[in-house]
Amino acid sequence: MQIILSILMFILGIAIMTVSFKAKKELVYYLVLTVGVIIFFVGIFIIFPK
Repeated sequence: MQIILSILMFILGIAIMTVSFKAKKELVYYLVLTVGVIIFFVGIFIIFPK
């Protein structure tokens, strides 16, 4: 279950980062990119807990 959740986090993070490249406004672009990166690293943190 944890592995499935983390894979979904990876896919979601990459998808949000991809969507951010289509954003026209710079502020929206950076905001969406930041959210995508945060979700991506949360996925990594779920796979490798401390």
